[in-house]
Amino acid sequence: MKKKLWMLMGLSLVLVALAACSSDTAEKAGSSGSVYPNKPIQLIVPWDAGGDTDAVNRIAAEELEKVLDTTVVVKNIAGGSGVIGSQEALSAEPDGYTILAVHDSMAMSELTGQAGFGFSDFEPISLITSTYNMIATNPENPWNSMEDLVADAKSKPGEISYAASIGSISELEPALIQTGAGIKFNIVGYDGTAQRMKAIVANDVALGSVSIVAGKDYIEGDRLKFLGYTGEERSKDFPDVPTLKEQGIDVVSAANRGFVAPKGTPEEIIKKLDEALKQVTSSENFITKLESLGTEVNYKNTEDYKVFIKDLETDMEESLRDSELID
Repeated sequence: MKKKLWMLMGLSLVLVALAACSSDTAEKAGSSGSVYPNKPIQLIVPWDAGGDTDAVNRIAAEELEKVLDTTVVVKNIAGGSGVIGSQEALSAEPDGYTILAVHDSMAMSELTGQAGFGFSDFEPISLITSTYNMIATNPENPWNSMEDLVADAKSKPGEISYAASIGSISELEPALIQTGAGIKFNIVGYDGTAQRMKAIVANDVALGSVSIVAGKDYIEGDRLKFLGYTGEERSKDFPDVPTLKEQGIDVVSAANRGFVAPKGTPEEIIKKLDEALKQVTSSENFITKLESLGTEVNYKNTEDYKVFIKDLETDMEESLRDSELID
């Protein structure tokens, strides 16, 4: 009897130890749905604080906190058109406690050689929003539409300047317009949205892609004018500005924002984050705040986001080759 008792006690101790070990492992990895998240989540935004992308992601972080009942800390790490902050996320622990805010520039940076990594080096979670842009110029310039601009650009290829952050989505839009209209710009590099805006307003550069929110005050102050809109349909804020497609340029372009996680993040965590972001993007508060930023909700779940990324990369590579921005 004593021998059996000792055996049972020993077995019990082994089971308790295994259970504790299993629980500790799950907690560290964050792989248990009942455990994750049990501490703050860090959201890396690889651009400056105060810009359009930062504003969208901070709103998303606030809503995500409510859904997941945990703190979401936004960490801005600017530089290299999103490359520097993305590198930090690339090497983070794949435990669900570091996620990265991304948009199309992730693919752009890889294709143009600005980064040695891309979407394939992360785990896609969800696409959440799309922001379309206005093509803007200084009011002193002679063009009042994209049709005027195209006609002028055809007569002097490569002379009209277009502001862009090299390796970012802002470089893609002039590339798409060049291909769609059969023209050639002089693409001038600027580090970040603020510098591009300043250059366009000062007429140091002739053209640039501008979000509605960023350009609204300048339009009202007659310091900018809009020539065309990159959306499928006209903007509700500026219904008098025709789309590029209406003006004979078959281009629709947006900053498509989403979230990814370090490679190897457990599938259970990706699923939980995706489900949480679905709730976020369905929130009336989120939708209303986005509308005030001139941004549209465009939720795609993990699998649909993967397809979206693949199509984006294919189309982007084709446009960049056509525009001779890559070999």
